[in-house]
Amino acid sequence: MLNVIFLIFSTIGCGVSYLLSDGLSPWWILPIWLGLYVGLTLLWVLFLVVSSLFLPRKTPEKPIPFCSGTIRFGLDWLLSLLGIRVRWIGREKLPDEPCVIVSNHISGFDPMILLGTMRSRKLVYISKESNFRIPVVGPFLRGACFLSIDRENALRAMRTLGTAGDKMKQYGVDVGIYPEGTRSRTGKLLRFKKGAFVLAQRANAPIVILVTRGTENITKKILSPRLVRTELEVLEVMNAETVQSMTADELASYTRAVLARELGQTADEPKEPSHAED
Repeated sequence: MLNVIFLIFSTIGCGVSYLLSDGLSPWWILPIWLGLYVGLTLLWVLFLVVSSLFLPRKTPEKPIPFCSGTIRFGLDWLLSLLGIRVRWIGREKLPDEPCVIVSNHISGFDPMILLGTMRSRKLVYISKESNFRIPVVGPFLRGACFLSIDRENALRAMRTLGTAGDKMKQYGVDVGIYPEGTRSRTGKLLRFKKGAFVLAQRANAPIVILVTRGTENITKKILSPRLVRTELEVLEVMNAETVQSMTADELASYTRAVLARELGQTADEPKEPSHAED
């Protein structure tokens, strides 16, 4: 949407400049149009920078709509700018109540794709602490009630899961977690951690098993004029009753098996646990 707005205003501005000019060569139309588009983009970035200075430095009690909306608005612009097309399959299966969304993780763009296309739901992520130290980005993540998790401290990690469960119940947010803990460099599923499933049980929430495809190609084609086609598919929704009837380890094994089958991989987990990288 934002990219469309920039394109429209750039085109209008270019047309007005040409009509008001006296004898302006048509060869100037494209440079003027590009200049207006770049100028609008820089104003948008400046707006983000200035706004981030006034956002809370601690995670608020509930998501700030301005932060959540700006993140989605910005991601929609970025996906459009990069020529990324997202195909959704099974979106109608998403439950009405807050849920925990788990998926395979093959690219740093994975959460951006989901956030940028889930406009009708309140989605937050549990992410590594370093993401919250990124200038401009960090304050908006905190303001939207994204939660950082300390992967080296089990006690603090459990507290984060408890906080996430409380926010699901109080504010109706969905929580996205990648059970692998880091993106897979090869596309092969890594060992699943059980934090996402512990959260679902604590919040008495359904689990949505989602498969992500094609996002590993984004960085390869980012300078290419061709569109990058990605896909999100809801494979299964486990209702709260089913979630409560299984242990966290059983839920992790079952979810991994569902994803492995869809991806044409073996359900056997790697012998060595994966190391968290992002």
